[in-house]
Amino acid sequence: MEEEKDIIERVVEIFSNSDKLKVLGGDVLIFLVRLIVAAFLFLIMRKIIRVIMKKTEKINPKEINKSFYSFSRSVLKVSLNVLSLMMCLMILGVKESAFIGLLGGAGLGIGLALKDTLANFAGGLILIIFKAYEIGDFIEVNGQSGTVHEINVFATILNTIDNKRILVPNGLVTSHQIINYTKNNLRRVDIMFGISYGADFRKAIKILTEIAEKHEKVEQYLEKTIRLKELGDSSVNITFRVWCASFNYWEVYYDVMEAAKLRFDEEGIKIPFPQMDVHLHKENIEKETGEFFENRKKLKGNSEEVKY
Repeated sequence: MEEEKDIIERVVEIFSNSDKLKVLGGDVLIFLVRLIVAAFLFLIMRKIIRVIMKKTEKINPKEINKSFYSFSRSVLKVSLNVLSLMMCLMILGVKESAFIGLLGGAGLGIGLALKDTLANFAGGLILIIFKAYEIGDFIEVNGQSGTVHEINVFATILNTIDNKRILVPNGLVTSHQIINYTKNNLRRVDIMFGISYGADFRKAIKILTEIAEKHEKVEQYLEKTIRLKELGDSSVNITFRVWCASFNYWEVYYDVMEAAKLRFDEEGIKIPFPQMDVHLHKENIEKETGEFFENRKKLKGNSEEVKY
């Protein structure tokens, strides 16, 4: 009962003291005004950021490096959003010194919590500086392959051949082997053709050479390698190596495969299935068969003795 009286007396005292009530009401009113202004500023900043990002889209990326352009737009967007948040907090009464103290005191914790994010950001900078790949390149990294669609602050976005969108963190990219298939202008087409042992391999080499010389996308001024490579378990293997522009690689590959199959069929050159030749010797068969039946009789006799 005494505690309840104390609480009631305090409430009565607050409402009876007009000065304290004015101070309390003024603080609440000021906070509400600050909150409304901060919310209004946040909405305005969001619209300003959208306008700025649309303006940057009108910049012709042909005049600058496409990868640098994509990365810079991503950095600009993140920076503007962070600036907008800081301005709103300052309007709410958070001082600049508080930001410095907060960042200094929590620097270690933030670094540990955001180590992957910071690694991705550092990876993005490394990719832009060393130009491991650019937008439009076809790459393979960590088992994922596709055409580079965008390089932003934290990740690289790939479009796969079957039109899937893959987001690969930049930190993961820089810590793994990167294969860039389109960085160089020329690329070698390597195909292995297996023909049967009964076929004329010289004739097969001649056919493949004719196919290479007639294909308009093959770079004829570069050396071609069409030679017998090895005698395989079930086929005679011929290596086929020609050069073409990187963007023509798959066209040349499929054209050569189709043309070779048609010509081989016309000329009677067979492409064998995987096979194994087994040779049986008659004397060994008879000997092993006789031993088998003798052992069987002995086993049968032993079983009868045990039975009776």
